[in-house]
Amino acid sequence: MDVAVIADELTAVGWRLAGAQVSIASPADVDERFRQAWQRAEVVMITAQLAARVSAPQLQAALEAYPPLTLVIPDLRHSEEPPDLEAQARRALGVLP
Repeated sequence: MDVAVIADELTAVGWRLAGAQVSIASPADVDERFRQAWQRAEVVMITAQLAARVSAPQLQAALEAYPPLTLVIPDLRHSEEPPDLEAQARRALGVLP
């Protein structure tokens, strides 16, 4: 399976060891790196910190589309967490935690 991860340097180390194709992005080039990964990989993961810098329409379209599966993940330092989808779903359904 072709897995692409867009992350900071520290987070990238672990994913590289796991065999993912890693792209270390800066806020200036994250849109382009995200688009490139999305066009070639079966699974695209991007840290929450960098995902916040991807243009909102581009990120939303990627999260809604399949393939590839697109996931927002925490970075190694947990400096910014991805949205809690379980909690959002529970709230939308009116189910108490």
